[in-house]
Amino acid sequence: TQDGVDYELLIGTYLDSSFLTSVADVHSLDLRLYMNDAGGFSEIFSTQRFMNHPAVVPRRIEQILRDTKEPSEQSTSAYSGLYTPIFNDNGELQGIVFSGLLRHTSLVGLVNQTNLFLAILLLGSLLSLSVGWLISRRLTGPLRQLSEGVRAVTAGDYRQRVEVVGSDEIAELSATFNHMTERLKELQHLEAQLRRRDRLHALGEVAMGLAHEIRNPLGIIKTATQLLHRRALLPETDMRHLEYVISEVTRINDLITEFLDFAKPSAPLRSTQLAKPLMEDLLGFCAPELSTHQVDAEIIEHDPHSMIYADSRQLTQACLNLILNAIDAMPGGGTLTIDISSDQETTIISISDSGQGVEPDMIERIFNPFVTTKASGTGLGLAKVYSIMENHDGRVECVSSVGAGATFNLYLPAHDRGLT
Repeated sequence: TQDGVDYELLIGTYLDSSFLTSVADVHSLDLRLYMNDAGGFSEIFSTQRFMNHPAVVPRRIEQILRDTKEPSEQSTSAYSGLYTPIFNDNGELQGIVFSGLLRHTSLVGLVNQTNLFLAILLLGSLLSLSVGWLISRRLTGPLRQLSEGVRAVTAGDYRQRVEVVGSDEIAELSATFNHMTERLKELQHLEAQLRRRDRLHALGEVAMGLAHEIRNPLGIIKTATQLLHRRALLPETDMRHLEYVISEVTRINDLITEFLDFAKPSAPLRSTQLAKPLMEDLLGFCAPELSTHQVDAEIIEHDPHSMIYADSRQLTQACLNLILNAIDAMPGGGTLTIDISSDQETTIISISDSGQGVEPDMIERIFNPFVTTKASGTGLGLAKVYSIMENHDGRVECVSSVGAGATFNLYLPAHDRGLT
């Protein structure tokens, strides 16, 4: 009732099929009725109350409705809605109806046939591209790895391996490539051993001649100097100089002897024996040196019946060289560990220290003659170890990282393989 006149107002809204697909959207619909009074168009009915929705129609919207006499769509950050004018028989604006939806549900109207088709097209294209990319990666990835591996092998790096995935032709090709690089690495190692043996053989021949030519005059020099030192009445300073000459000649002779032993090693006299007693005797011999340098030593044996088929004298010499090197690597003290493990064919003696380790570029050439990191070293100690292990049908390897110590593994036959 307004100014003595009764009005009957029928309010309706059209809910299409896309709107009704979600019941949750229904509660987002708000219907409001505004009637004219002294303060403007005030709300007299509301199904809900949206955030920041005015209880009075703004003057701007009221003026738009008076001027256009058409519904006006208005939106805020929270909702979107339509203001519809109600005119009386005289054409005067008598009321306003507001129909609105929350902003997050207003996108429902965008879902129509065209938009749905475009969305499916874009989604299908994206899915096809993704599947194509994955298949391409699956097929071309191993081929790229193979290509990089071939380039590396061509450059001389036989450590390259490629991942074998699946059981198709590419996987078979990858497995064949890995087998090929493994064989090439073995051939490279054998070639290096042959070259090394050839060099040592030639070195031995030259050494024998040089040793004879050098030792003879050295012996004469040493004998003459000793006679002069005994008989001559020389000042004390000159006597010390003669002693220096005798000492240095003796040292040169020892170096020649050591070099000859390395270049022309004697054949090992091997026998089958227990590994641990040999290592215990060696640590007993080195006990004073270990104590002086504050090095703790221990033996760890995984199999109490670990056997070795070796020349005890030569093996003791090899292990002694490694232990002395380990002591030098721990000037402030540390721990020396001898680990003994074995299987049916091979016994592994590992000598580890807690020093600073070996530089990566040195590991590859540490067993070469005359290569040393010591200021006064001859570079023949580890080369002698390598030679002894070769003569025992075994091998030696160095495992180390800077700051974490070094481990030298000696691989020896557990028994006489010629008798099995």
